[in-house]
Order: sequence, then C-alpha cells, then structure tokens
Amino acid sequence: MRVFRVTTADDMAGCHMVRQTVFMDEQGVTAAEEWDGLDDQCLHFLAENDDGPAATARVLPVGDGVAKIQRVAVTRAHRGTGLGMQLMLAILEDLKAGGVATVTLDSQTYAIPFYERLGFVAEGPEFEDAGIPHRHMTRAL
Repeated sequence: MRVFRVTTADDMAGCHMVRQTVFMDEQGVTAAEEWDGLDDQCLHFLAENDDGPAATARVLPVGDGVAKIQRVAVTRAHRGTGLGMQLMLAILEDLKAGGVATVTLDSQTYAIPFYERLGFVAEGPEFEDAGIPHRHMTRAL
C-alpha cells in the first residue's frame, strides 16, 4: 500500500471516488454536503495499491500552525487492516515536517477510540454534521 500527498488530477479523482463510496453511497451524505467547495484549499492524501484507491483524507489549513484533518475515508474492503492508521500517521508526519503544531478534526463518534490511539483528545459536546454524530478532537504535534 502506498500513501502519498496528491499532486495530480488522476490522484484527486481517486480521492473523490473513495469519498463518494464511503460518505455518499454508504453513509447517505448528500452531494451538496460532501462537495463543499473547499477541496481546492486543502492538501489531499491518498492510499492505493495495485487494485486502486483504498483510503483518503484532506487537510484544511486553518491558521498559524493549525490544520484540520477532514474527510478521512477507508473503503470497506480495507477497513480493519491498519490502513486508516497508516494514512493518519503519514498525514501527521507530513504536517509536522511542514511546521504544523496543532491538528484538529471532527470525528464521527464511533471513531473516537481510533483517533484517541493517535493521541487526539475529544473536546466539547457531541454535534451533528450531515446527520451523523461527531465530536471535535485536537492533538499537538
């Protein structure tokens, strides 16, 4: 499995395919909610193997030394394999090397233990995003 920062339109199409499959097809997120117009402001990461795209995430810079990880998605066939962890570790390493000091994300509540294993801490009350319960999480790099 190869995890990398996206630099081409073909790789971006792979990110979009994973997001459509996971968020729209499986979780019922609407196109208007998923395609929020922020992709061009974000860094994108893709995990793929010989069979094609398997996981993705995007990172939105939100201020001096702060970035927000968003749209973390792993295809059904690759869940439970450690790929999500591999993707997140590659993103955190890339962000740290780029001078980011604090990383935030909004986790679907069922995934909070996954992000806690990466050192994120849940903050504030539960809220809904696209009809799905979430909590805000933060981690220093």
